[in-house]
Order: sequence, then structure tokens, then C-alpha cells
Amino acid sequence: MLSKRLLPRSLFGRWLLLLVAPVVVLQALLTYIFYERHWDTVTRRLALGLAGEIAVVIDTRSQNPDPTVLGDLLVRMQRALEIDITFTPGADFPSDVPPPRRYSILDRMLIQALGERLSLPYMIDTQRGGGRIVIYVQMPDALMTVVAPENRVFSTSTYAFIIWMAAASVVLLGIAVLFLRNQIKPIRRLAEAADAFGKGRDISNFRPTGAEEVRAAARAFMAMRDRIRRHIRERTDMLAGVSHDLRTPLTRMKLQLSMMPPAQETEELRGDVEEMEKMVEAYLAFARGQSEQPAEPTDLTGLIQELADDVRRRGRELQITVAEPVTLPLRRLSFKRALANLIENALRFGQEVRLSVGRRSGRIEIRIEDDGPGLPEKEHHKVFRPFYRTDQSRHGSGNVGLGLTIARDAVLAHGGEISLGQSDLGGLLVTIRLPV
Repeated sequence: MLSKRLLPRSLFGRWLLLLVAPVVVLQALLTYIFYERHWDTVTRRLALGLAGEIAVVIDTRSQNPDPTVLGDLLVRMQRALEIDITFTPGADFPSDVPPPRRYSILDRMLIQALGERLSLPYMIDTQRGGGRIVIYVQMPDALMTVVAPENRVFSTSTYAFIIWMAAASVVLLGIAVLFLRNQIKPIRRLAEAADAFGKGRDISNFRPTGAEEVRAAARAFMAMRDRIRRHIRERTDMLAGVSHDLRTPLTRMKLQLSMMPPAQETEELRGDVEEMEKMVEAYLAFARGQSEQPAEPTDLTGLIQELADDVRRRGRELQITVAEPVTLPLRRLSFKRALANLIENALRFGQEVRLSVGRRSGRIEIRIEDDGPGLPEKEHHKVFRPFYRTDQSRHGSGNVGLGLTIARDAVLAHGGEISLGQSDLGGLLVTIRLPV
């Protein structure tokens, strides 16, 4: 569980991790192997060579006290090995020599090599600078000072190896990042197209690009989009055609009823015909809501004000609270019909109706609430079904049962959400959340 939390959330981050992790592990292993097997071995051998040369000088001075012989040896070592050796009679170790560095491989290897080759006390100074090291050997009658180039003990190829390896890794990772970005772009475009299609927006400019697998996914998405559009179009045309055809017999029935003498049976039939006419109008409204309309930037505040004016002309009042002007890509007629159905539903069952618009959690939230009888919580998910009506619900007489269905479909077609709840006024609260 912890490992999943540590993984990057994005595909780009995970692909980058798959590239970076092996490179880092490989570099760590190569550096360790080089450090242990090459750098350590080479430095140790160089240190042993220098310590052996110092031991030869000490042995020569002890066995042959002739200064001429010793001087000739020191001159040849200076010329061939670039080692400067001097003897200070009666001197002791300098007091200003810094202690060996604890984590320095040079200090560690030099101390080990001198300890193996020399039996006399010694001190090292590798911090003098200038690319030189100093070794002090305390002899019985003098202080031996050895000044040698640092490259006699330390291999500088290590730094070059690490620099070249790091530089090559940075260049390769840079190329990999550019390549990954280009591979991720088609996937992001596919996700944006799917999101836009879910919100009912036009995606006519979308084209399959990228790797073959991404192109296959894009082509499958486009085929699915076309099938959904065709299915909606066919269902809408069928529903609109059936509803339109029903108007003809209803009109004949109304004409025949108007010519019949008044009677109780006639009035009952006339009521049935009027209810059927309302149902047909609801079917047509539902079909119009399912039709494909282009989403255009719409002033939501102005649209709500139009609905409030319509309510006011009917002698009712709709309280509006808009936190800020909002413009969204909407199918204007479809969304206006959805809000009108919700407002009409609230006006039918409540005396006081409020509509508020605000921005919450990066989404536009529309709240419609009333002071009516409300709905039991168990009915909240049922009332969105087409033609669902119950005597205990807010669907009274004259209601076909498509108002909330039309509203829900319109909201979902815009990529939004609709939910029901308890209003502060005591009635029903309808909340619509739309993406920005």
C-alpha cells in the first residue's frame, strides 16, 4: 500500500521513473564497483610504490652512510620520480600538520601502505594543496621530509569517469524526457476529447495521433462517439415522430368531443384527451432535449434572469442570488428547459422559491430550493426515472413524469451532476454542479 502511494500519479511520472530508476541503480553499481575494484586497487598500488621508494631511501641511508651515495640517489629520484627528499638532523614532527581526513581514500590508502613498508613513525599531510603531498618520517637522528606529486598516489581518472558518466546520463535523460512528452501528448489529447464529449462539447477537430496503440484507442473512441450520436439521433427521431403522429388522432378526438352534447362521460373523455395532449407535449420536449445542439458560450446570469422574468409575468416571485457573473459553454435551449422544469416543479409545490449561483471546489453550483413538502430520501434516486410518478411524491396531477428526467439528461449532457437534498426552507433542494 505504501509503495503505491510513493508512485507518481501521472503516466509521464511513472514512465520517467522507469527510465530514471535503472539509470540511477546502474550508475550506483558501476561507481561502487569502480570505487572498490579499480580506484581502491590503483590507489593502493600507487601508495605502496611510493612507500616502497621511501623504504629504499631509508635502507640505503642506514646501510651506506656515505653522503655521496645517498645524494646521488636522491638526485636521481628527484629527476626520474619527481620526489623531493630532505633530511633535517635532530628535528621532530611539525606541530601544524593536520590530522588525516577520515573519509579520504587517499589518506586511508597512504597510511596503510606506509604502515606496511615502514617500521618508523610517520605523519602525512595531504591538505597542503598545489597537487602535492608531504610525508614526514621520524628517524633516530633526523626528520625525513618527502614531497611527492599527488598523482603518484591518486588516480585522477576516477573524476573523469564520474563526470562523463553523469554528463552522459543527463543528456540521455533529457532526450528521454522530450521523447516521453511527445508520447504523452496524444494520450492527453484523447483524454481531453473524451472529457469534452462527456460535457457535450464539439470535438470535430480531434484526430488520432501518436503510437499505434494510442491511435487504436483514439479510433475506438471516435467509433464509440459516432455510435452514441447515431443512437441518440435515431431514438430522438423515433420519439419525435411518434409524438407528432399522435397529435392527428388527438386533434380529431378533440373535434368530435366538441361536437358532442355535454355529458359526464364527455367531460371525462375530454380530460383524458387533454392529459394525453400534455403527455405528447412532454414527449416532444424530451425529444428536443435529446437533440444535438452546439454548445456555445452562454451568459448563465442572463439566462437565469430570463427565467425569473417569466416567473414574474405569471404573478410569482423567484429569488435570485448570483455571486459573480458566469459564462459557460452551454446548449442554451436544452439547459434553459432543464432549469425551467426544476423551477416549475418548485413553484408547483412551494410558495417561496430561491435560486442561487456560486463557485465551489472549482465548479459552478446552482441551487434551487423551496418551502414545499419535500421528498422522502428513499425517493431521491427514483424521481429521475422517465415517467416515474407516485402519489407520495411531488409529482401531482397533470405531471407526466419527464420534468426531472429532462433536467437530469440536460445536466449530464453538459458534464455536470444533479442531486436532491433537504432545503433550509423545509422543502426540496436541487443542486446542479457544472464544470468550468
